[in-house]
Amino acid sequence: MFKRHYYYLVAGLADLIFDNKAGLSIEEFREELRVNLHPADFSLVSLLFLPHDNNNLLEFLSGKEDRWDENGTYTLADFEEQKRVIESILKEKDVLPGYMVDIMTGFYGSEEGIDEAQLRKKLSEGYINMVLGSGNRFLEQWIRYDTDINNIYTFLNAKKLGLDVEKHLIGDDSLAAELRELYRSGKDFVIPFEPDYAQAIFRIATENEFHEAEKKTDLERWSYLDSLTFFEYFTIDQVLGYLLRFLIVKRWERLDPETGKKMLKMLVEGMESDVIAGSLNDK
Repeated sequence: MFKRHYYYLVAGLADLIFDNKAGLSIEEFREELRVNLHPADFSLVSLLFLPHDNNNLLEFLSGKEDRWDENGTYTLADFEEQKRVIESILKEKDVLPGYMVDIMTGFYGSEEGIDEAQLRKKLSEGYINMVLGSGNRFLEQWIRYDTDINNIYTFLNAKKLGLDVEKHLIGDDSLAAELRELYRSGKDFVIPFEPDYAQAIFRIATENEFHEAEKKTDLERWSYLDSLTFFEYFTIDQVLGYLLRFLIVKRWERLDPETGKKMLKMLVEGMESDVIAGSLNDK
């Protein structure tokens, strides 16, 4: 499959982070990518921001726009316009992705309403299916991996709190099916052997307190991204991997500035070594 190469963009990514003393914001970095990427490749970048839009749709439907997530792709005006389109007698072009339109249509057409847990699950599944249908192998592998991690934590939390795991587990892949079966058994469970990273995530989640488990899990995500982009030096996959690591850094800047600083150092050093390796391989 043909992949465009972004030599100057990738070579300058580390520098972009330090263009201002506070570091680029998520919105500033996204704008840099919008300007420098082919529109088809930037559409793949936009997919990674849909979880923020999912949160905003929940806020919109519940009338809590004061908690708007500015990292979303769609504005409040977009959601309002989509509502108008849904309620219009004449068929008009939708503003939002299909899965969001379906959820909004169901919400406004239901007299009883839909509970938040069900909405969150439907939004997550819609987003995941959209990524899986993107045609980009890197994103497909990433979303399966990240969904598995989230399902493992969902399973463990449901066990601990006595929640109905069926309302929260996402998808119907083999791991999700096995987690449902383990939950229904109601007994001590054996950690699944497949996929090969499942045991490591289970150990992290069960052997560490919450904050430390979050940190170690994000480092596992980081390592997995490194493996996916190992031979992708200047392609969109390298850019997507960098963006996902950048988003991890930004998350930890909020949660724990010291951890964020260490992860930023990892990000920059990793990119610098990738650029050197890529330059040598292109000769």
